[in-house]
Amino acid sequence: MKNNPHITMHLLDTGYCTAWEYHVIRGGRRLRINCHSLVALLHHPQQGWLLWDTGYAPRMLEETAHWPFSLYRRLTPLFLQPELAVAAQLPRWQLIPEDIRYVLLSHFHADHIAGLHDFPTAQLVASRAAYSDVVARRGLNALRRGFIPTLLPTDFSKRVTLITTFTGPTLPVLGPTHDLFADESLLLVPLPGHAHGQLGLLVQTEQGRVLLAADSCWLTRSINENRLPHPLTNFLIDSASDLRHTIQQLHDFSLACPDVTLIPSHCPEALEQGMKVYA
Repeated sequence: MKNNPHITMHLLDTGYCTAWEYHVIRGGRRLRINCHSLVALLHHPQQGWLLWDTGYAPRMLEETAHWPFSLYRRLTPLFLQPELAVAAQLPRWQLIPEDIRYVLLSHFHADHIAGLHDFPTAQLVASRAAYSDVVARRGLNALRRGFIPTLLPTDFSKRVTLITTFTGPTLPVLGPTHDLFADESLLLVPLPGHAHGQLGLLVQTEQGRVLLAADSCWLTRSINENRLPHPLTNFLIDSASDLRHTIQQLHDFSLACPDVTLIPSHCPEALEQGMKVYA
């Protein structure tokens, strides 16, 4: 890669839900694990402050209090604290929500967009394929995609840039990217399967390259060992075949690019290790 700007990155924990480990990875233990919702706070030397997803926020509890979205809590019990919302954590860096210039969305599942209302001035970036898949969904049809429509601000369509082309630098195995600022510092890459049109983000950080892998898998072990989740999870995802292909690609990418740190959004081990480096 060329001599591109280095991004300052901080990983934020916004709360967690619980899930059976043997569901999120085949051969896993029969115990419940905490699947934290990770957000990356990024600073570009010219473009300013950005967010990768917004994670959980108190609004998530409000919107899942009633049918049909109360089913969300039953499927994935939530453990949220108001002080873990991204907006509540920003003062640690002497920031306010209006300082966030861009919010990049990996996909539209509720645990990735629950904090969007807290950033009313940010420019939004998402995949057109991902947005097109959820924009008209309501009720149970939305819940089936993990989407809660009221988590999107009413002016979402006016503030969002929808990514349709990937003609930027090509990554080994993963293919062409979308070069967000045309400087190779932030490269968006398709990672379909878990959600239609899902994106990952390759970040050139001060400590080295990091691939924020969204929900391409739930545990880093899935990538390292090329292990799929339990077939039962196929009822909750967009495409089992695409998910299988994406995990295979990420496994091969990790072998081709051992310098890149891969961080799925909900992996407890990745969060613990990442927080030590990107606190």
